[in-house]
Amino acid sequence: MTAQKKDESRLRFPIAEVIWEDAWVQTEGSPAKKAMRLDPILRSTLGYKVGDTDECLILATDLYSNDKNTFNTPIIIPWDMVIGCWEFEVH
Repeated sequence: MTAQKKDESRLRFPIAEVIWEDAWVQTEGSPAKKAMRLDPILRSTLGYKVGDTDECLILATDLYSNDKNTFNTPIIIPWDMVIGCWEFEVH
């Protein structure tokens, strides 16, 4: 591995898999009893973990090779919705 590639590998974000409960809407009318039985949708999401705060986890789908400070399609997942989160280092 060249020195440049070794330095670039330190700039990579870890890959994260997140299992979380997502909110959703039903666009048609629904009786109150039925609406009270609706549950969040359980999702499994993979992405680059580009950050986190006390309130949320931030994933992105793509990283730009020519601009390390820019990423594509960020997704914000509140910690209160997270069931599980696993990180994998990129080599």
